[in-house]
Amino acid sequence: MSQSLLPLPVTVEQIAAVIRHMSRADRQQLLQLVPELRPVRLRSQSRTATEARTAVERLREQVMEAVGHQFPSPTAPFLGRRTLAEYLDLEEGERARLWDEWGGADWEDLKELEVRPDALPAR
Repeated sequence: MSQSLLPLPVTVEQIAAVIRHMSRADRQQLLQLVPELRPVRLRSQSRTATEARTAVERLREQVMEAVGHQFPSPTAPFLGRRTLAEYLDLEEGERARLWDEWGGADWEDLKELEVRPDALPAR
C-alpha cells in the first residue's frame, strides 16, 4: 500500500528547534528512524603517521593564523585554572589524563540555555 505525503511548509530552522527540545531518548529514536542523519564516515578512522603529522601541522598553522602568529604568554590563563606555563610543565601522562577528563564530558547531557538574539558574549 502506498501512501502519499503532502508537502508541509516547515523550514529547516523549525525542524532544528523541535530537535533541540527533544529528550536524548527521542533523539536516539529519531536517528534509528532516519539513519541518514548520522555522520557519514568517508574513510577509516586510522591514519598513517605521515597523515597524522600532516593533520597536526595543518591544525597548528590554522591556530597560529587565528591568533595572529603570536604565541600566548606563559602567564596567560590557559585551561582550567592553569596558566600555559603550568600546563606545559606537566608530565605527558598528566596532560593525557586531563584531556581524557575534559574530553569525557557527555555533550548531550549538558544543559542548553536559551539566550536572547541580541545577547553579547562576556568579556
